[in-house]
Amino acid sequence: MKVSHIPLNLRAFLSSIVLLSQYATSIFALASSVQRTVLVTGGAGYIGSHTCLELLKIPDDLYKVVVIDNFDNSSEESLKRVIELVGCSKERLQIRTCDIRDRQTLTKILNEFPEIDSCIHFAGLKAVGESVAKPLMYYDCNIGGTVSLLEELGKRDIKRFVFSSSATVYGEPEYLPIREGARLQATNPYGRTKLFIEEILRDCHASDDTWNTLILRYFNPIGAHSSGRIGEDPQGIPNNLMPFIAQVCVGRRQELSVFGDDYDTPDGTGT
Repeated sequence: MKVSHIPLNLRAFLSSIVLLSQYATSIFALASSVQRTVLVTGGAGYIGSHTCLELLKIPDDLYKVVVIDNFDNSSEESLKRVIELVGCSKERLQIRTCDIRDRQTLTKILNEFPEIDSCIHFAGLKAVGESVAKPLMYYDCNIGGTVSLLEELGKRDIKRFVFSSSATVYGEPEYLPIREGARLQATNPYGRTKLFIEEILRDCHASDDTWNTLILRYFNPIGAHSSGRIGEDPQGIPNNLMPFIAQVCVGRRQELSVFGDDYDTPDGTGT
């Protein structure tokens, strides 16, 4: 099966999670009566935690989820709330602390759960500005970590793989709306790590067509679970607008700063 790419405009964030669960149901499940075990890297993060929730909600306890996360920009609390929201046992959502660059720990976890047969890969650094200031850190974590992960999965014949890419691979768009076939021209280290990983996945498939891979490209997702129990809650200073707005709404921040005074708008701001 060839590598597939799906560009997503996530005005409604949860549409991507529905897509992930539908895709998982169609290609991961070999028999509906057999429970499948999915490895979710970065599963405690914003998109990762919602994905875990959607997988665990699929009827008949079809999926068990193993999360690995280094909790650099997330908290285990989000996964505890996933368990509460789904009402499942802790056995179906296993949580392990691991940086995907740490092969020793990664190997230990994969050996602990030999039933894992698929992977959804969210783990990685994601701040554009930080990537410009610290490009080597981004190449090491995102690309180096993914290569480590793919090698360890390949050794165990775990070749059903979903990659959380980004619409940043398109750079400055030549036209709008962006179509999947638009020219790829990432303009910052973060975007380039995503683009390079996509190329790595294409090369993996070219060398071994048993790799079954889906690449998701999306813009800035926003929103939260309808219960309000899980949503985007980054550690430290947020890297995009919506967490700032949410933090002002809940009283964590006093105000939202709007920058710029020379835009072509009535008050000169960019809004």
